[in-house]
Amino acid sequence: MAALLSSHLEQISLCATSIADLSFQSPKMFTNALINNQDITTLIRDTEQHERALFHLAPPPLPKFGSSNFAESVAGTSLLATSGTTRRQTAYAPRQPKNKAVAAVLGGDLYQRTRTGETGRQKGELDVEVLLKGAEKLAAVYPIPGANDRIAGLRRRHQQLAANINHYESLVAEQSTQLQAMNRPTSRGGYSEPEDVEAGAAGLDDVAIPMTKEDLEREEQEVRDLERKKRALEERVEGMERDLGGLMR
Repeated sequence: MAALLSSHLEQISLCATSIADLSFQSPKMFTNALINNQDITTLIRDTEQHERALFHLAPPPLPKFGSSNFAESVAGTSLLATSGTTRRQTAYAPRQPKNKAVAAVLGGDLYQRTRTGETGRQKGELDVEVLLKGAEKLAAVYPIPGANDRIAGLRRRHQQLAANINHYESLVAEQSTQLQAMNRPTSRGGYSEPEDVEAGAAGLDDVAIPMTKEDLEREEQEVRDLERKKRALEERVEGMERDLGGLMR
């Protein structure tokens, strides 16, 4: 039995000696990449900006000492300590954003503005300018044919629709003011005339022209028409915001 083991041990030692005498080439780039912690973008030649963005993540924001989240975390830690319970410590990094590449391109501030815009505004209302800025930055890193022209067209359309909405809102406010002035009774038992009507009638020996029921109905119909146009413009703005949401996705 001892002779059998000695023969095996001698064979193993001979194999080890032969392996030690083998000559190997010096470590090259790929071997160093496996052994060392290299930046992967240095191993890829001629990388584009959008390719490098895939491997560079935006760091998670650190908690501020004056923020409520930090205070809550401190309070939770003290509560666990007083209650005698222990919490398992983990070595995992804080949670990264879901769209990591998008967050890396947009940056922390702009990315948070695009996210908080959904909750900081009314339902269905978006900050179009912030979305357009984010789309421009993404299109600069991830080129899409025709994206810049479409973004410019959406910006012009948004500006035009915003101007139209302001115009029709001013018209609705003006018509509503005139309607309230006509419906307001005066001390003489009649109806008070709007300022522009009174100024136009000043040269007619201060003769008050009574408003008929048909005139009031006509004014009310004009106000309803303006409100309908305003709602149509608002629907167009919502459609444009949906287009922007699809472009961001």
